[in-house]
This record gives sequence, C-alpha cells and structure tokens, in this order.
Amino acid sequence: MRLPAPTRARLTRLAACTASVTLAAVSTVGLASADTLTRAVGDGFGPSPMGERTVQPLVNPCPTGEPEDVCRNIGVTDGWWNGHDVKFLYTQNFFCDPGVDSGADSGCEVGEKFKNVPPGTTSEEFTDPLFIPVPLFNPAPTNLQCPAGPCVDHPMTIDLSRIAGALGASPDALKNVPVPGHDHIITHRNKDRPEWWPVYVVGVTNPDSFAKIQQGKDLATATRLAQDPNAGVTAPIPTNLFLWFQTLAGTSDDCPPDTDQPYTAPRS
Repeated sequence: MRLPAPTRARLTRLAACTASVTLAAVSTVGLASADTLTRAVGDGFGPSPMGERTVQPLVNPCPTGEPEDVCRNIGVTDGWWNGHDVKFLYTQNFFCDPGVDSGADSGCEVGEKFKNVPPGTTSEEFTDPLFIPVPLFNPAPTNLQCPAGPCVDHPMTIDLSRIAGALGASPDALKNVPVPGHDHIITHRNKDRPEWWPVYVVGVTNPDSFAKIQQGKDLATATRLAQDPNAGVTAPIPTNLFLWFQTLAGTSDDCPPDTDQPYTAPRS
C-alpha cells in the first residue's frame, strides 16, 4: 500500500529525528572515537585529528579553545535555522577566494563579495548563505556561538579595512585582525547535506538589538531591525569567506518540518 505524500513526509521526518537521537545516544557513551568515525565514512569526511588524544565531535564539541591537533577540521558549533536551534558539523577547513584582495594572513576579508566559488563547486547556485551577527560593542555577550578566538574551521584573522569607516577606525589598523566573536544564522538546511556556505556579516552596534536577534534566531529579525536606522544593525555585508558544514538531522528543537526560506543576495 502506498502511503499519501503528507504521511510519508511525516514518517521521513520522524525517522530522521529518531536516527539522530540514536546517534547521539551512541556517541554519548563514547563507543566511537573521532578517528574511528573518520575511517568509517571514508576520506571525504575530513582528516583525522592528530595528537595524543582525539575528540569525538558529537560528544565534545570543539568550537573554541582546543588545540588544532585535537580538533583538526572536525567539530560542532551551535547555529540557528529560521527560529530553531540546530547543530553544524564542520569537516573541512574554510576557503577564502584569492580573487579578492585581503591583507589578512588568512586571505579572508569583509566588504567585497567573492568572485570565485570554492574548487569543486559549479556556481553560487550550489551554495547557501551563512549570516553571522557580530556584536560591535563592549562588553560582547558571553553566550556567543563562536566567542572571539579559535573556532572550528573558521579563519583566525580577517581583513576589515573595507568597512573601516563604519567601524570608526583606520583601514591600515584593520587589515589583519582576529575574527570577532559571532553567532550563526541559516535560512536553508540543504537537506542536512554538507556544502560550502558563503558568509555574510551582520554588524550590530546596539546591545538591545543583538539580544533581539539572539531571541529571534532568524534572518527575518535581523532584516527587520536593519530597516530601522536607530537599531544599529547593518544589512548583510558580503565577504570572500566560505565555511564547509552540514546541519545535523534531528538537532533542531522539536524536529520542526522543513521550512527553508531561500535568500537572494543583492547584486554586487
């Protein structure tokens, strides 16, 4: 008997949630190391961690603070998807388009959109945007998904000279600065498959506005605030930076149905 399409869709989502819960339970009791997991899924998963100890990324997230030889290329951060909490699993290092000039050691910059997509990607059509709200005030919130400092598969430095005027600083002083702490927002899950995500920065100078974005957990909140000249929120600022990750099935609260909201970037 063939089930109606809505019923099949609900069962598919339920299966994804159940599978994710099962995976989380297995990882919690430490039945697999990161090295074992890497070998099991093949070379495409990313290089194995190296060093005296390894970290199972689904048990011990490595967003910040861990040495590179412990959390090398594999780790998890929190993120938001259309108002819901999700987990991002990173399995490759970042890519910054060398076709855009950058004064940073990483080759990454904010203010000019990439000209080339990462190798192996046909076009921008096969990517989905990642928006990172960045608090441009002190003290920064203590609950950022990537606090200032090392964050898995993110660059360590970035060139902010193109937006120096908005930051009230000299361009020369911002050509090679540490990547600031930030949060992550996506509007599309790509069916939980890994892909390259071009990064767009949402600068926030008002602490109250930043708190509203953290509460809303979606691009719609940031967009609405950006339309208010007194809110201290910028429209998405393009970069030449791409991150490689996938959303983990079943990690959003209540396993909500697929409600992706495609985003069309302004033409440069």
